[in-house]
Amino acid sequence: MYQCPQHPVGLPIEVVGTEDCLKINVYVPARAQGPLPVMVYIHGGAYVLGNGGKMVIGPDFLVKHNVIFVSFNYRLGVLGFLCLHTEEAPGNAGLKDQVAALRWVKKNIAAFGGDPDNVTIFGTSAGAASVSLLVASESTDGLFKRAIMHSGSSLASWAISNDPISVASNILTLLGYDTKDPKEIYEIFSRLAVRDIVLATTHSPIPQLLTNYQLPLPCVEKHIPGVESVLTDLPYNLMTRNPKNISLMFSSTDKEGLFFINVDTKETLESKNKQTVFGDDLVFKTKDEENENDREIKKYYFNGAPVSERNIMNLSDLYTHPYFEMPVIFEAEIMAKNIEAPVYSYYFTYSGGRNYVKSSTKYKNVEGACHGDDLFYTFQGTILPFRVNKDDQIIVDWLTKMLTNFAKYGDPSPKGEFPIKWLPHTKEQLNFLTIGDTLEMTSMRNPDIYHTWKRIYDKYRRSEAKL
Repeated sequence: MYQCPQHPVGLPIEVVGTEDCLKINVYVPARAQGPLPVMVYIHGGAYVLGNGGKMVIGPDFLVKHNVIFVSFNYRLGVLGFLCLHTEEAPGNAGLKDQVAALRWVKKNIAAFGGDPDNVTIFGTSAGAASVSLLVASESTDGLFKRAIMHSGSSLASWAISNDPISVASNILTLLGYDTKDPKEIYEIFSRLAVRDIVLATTHSPIPQLLTNYQLPLPCVEKHIPGVESVLTDLPYNLMTRNPKNISLMFSSTDKEGLFFINVDTKETLESKNKQTVFGDDLVFKTKDEENENDREIKKYYFNGAPVSERNIMNLSDLYTHPYFEMPVIFEAEIMAKNIEAPVYSYYFTYSGGRNYVKSSTKYKNVEGACHGDDLFYTFQGTILPFRVNKDDQIIVDWLTKMLTNFAKYGDPSPKGEFPIKWLPHTKEQLNFLTIGDTLEMTSMRNPDIYHTWKRIYDKYRRSEAKL
């Protein structure tokens, strides 16, 4: 299995992968009659983990619906997202790998029986944020027709770096170097062993790093003559100024935060009482203004009590809402108001035998779906080789049929195939499908805190990239 250099945090191994890792996988249904719709998946993993292999993202559940499935690797960590705003390291190498893969699909997929004019891109977590960035990017016009984003958006605070040179400098500090000069940073990284770079990048559990903003991430690129840029402005500015008029689908799970509280310790919980909840995608005029909004948020989630083990499920909600659910809704709402193509959203709340991520945490008995649980109802990876039980099979069939219908027709529930019609958003109203034990059209799950977060972001959202 090819994968780009990475450190599988939590496993008793150090660095795996090779720099010769840019591989693409194409899975075609047997006896297929083309041209078939194409679904291209971008894996997640905080931009430092993951691969396009079959261990997690096996194709079986999808290709049985008569689509071609494509997955691939892209460079990770410093090798993929070192952003120094210089000709040597302009940034977004990993995103440019994704664009290169899509260009390869556009050029070659017809030879596999695929339709190059009917490509849907989709991804989970950082893969969804990548999809969101590719939708916003001006460099991807014509490469795909539809897009699906599971538990991720480029509007999330963790999706891009607003100070990438400081991030690179901080990683080097862990290796014993002290410089903020971009040329020196590049020269030092170019001399270091890949193993040392990877281990320094993932020195803490990934969920903690996601909220500490110390990972190499996509960045807004500085214009450099002769260098192609993928991201020329902040995603919010791009999607509101000139959005692609393509069909879109967004989703989140109801208990995203269980994944993150699973690695919290007494020390990390105590540290949250000494800092505000906001990322650097928000810019407050004064510290007093930031503290005032911080008190409002903490009052909602913790009712004035300090963060501790006693209210850790409230902390799970605080991870769920601003990091995943709200950015996804914000993006869906922006696009629904600014394009004519349909925009769909769903909540995944099912709790069953394939909620693999949740079952690996100490919160496995909590009802609902954890961050990443829906992956295992979309893909038949080799990590879960056992048979699918009857109830889980219903969810697999529902979800994969709706996703592939969307890829084929731009409509996830055509021709009365389901007992319910999945309604897209309108310019006046947001509509959500909830996929749980049943299928149900619902309103927004958390409207009160949505309005609070929306007010904060509308007032304080960062408007200019730091170049």
